[in-house]
Amino acid sequence: MNDIRNIGGNNVDWNSFFQSVYKTYYSRLCVFACGFLQNENDAEEIVQNVILKLWEQKDKINEIENMQAYLFRSVKNQCLNFIKRNKLADVYKTEAWKELKELEEQTMSNTQPEDNEQQIKQLKEAIETLPERCQEVLKMSKFEGLKNKEIADELQISLKAVEANISRAFTLIRKNFQKNKEKNNNDIGDFNL
Repeated sequence: MNDIRNIGGNNVDWNSFFQSVYKTYYSRLCVFACGFLQNENDAEEIVQNVILKLWEQKDKINEIENMQAYLFRSVKNQCLNFIKRNKLADVYKTEAWKELKELEEQTMSNTQPEDNEQQIKQLKEAIETLPERCQEVLKMSKFEGLKNKEIADELQISLKAVEANISRAFTLIRKNFQKNKEKNNNDIGDFNL
């Protein structure tokens, strides 16, 4: 199974070959990936994607000198890419939370009660303009107090999709507030002329 350079041509039973790859390596690759990710579902998804990619590129399979080394290296690289993407997403999420908190602090400390009412109205309007899924996830998180895992289970989406929707919602709300702030500053400037 490790030396597969002789595989190729029209007489190959690809289904049998990939069943053999699956039986031989799948469990070991999942354990290996889980060592990087500490999450069984993510590990299984990465292993499945690596095997799927191998299937999609089966016309080049005879170029692989050592199947085991190829599969383990591919899984390792995919795990490292996954970790890198998640760290970047966490950074964006953290930044969005900080910006929203700063916006909230600025709003509450520098305004009169009637200004607060206007900003609450503006926030509600901004939420209503969000894409449907972002709006739904944000309301479940912030208004209903559900945890991200609970939202993912209820909506039957991944935890990453929940986090991405919340981050996107905050980014869009912040942009909406900035746009309104710029508009109000322009209106005041026009008024002074």
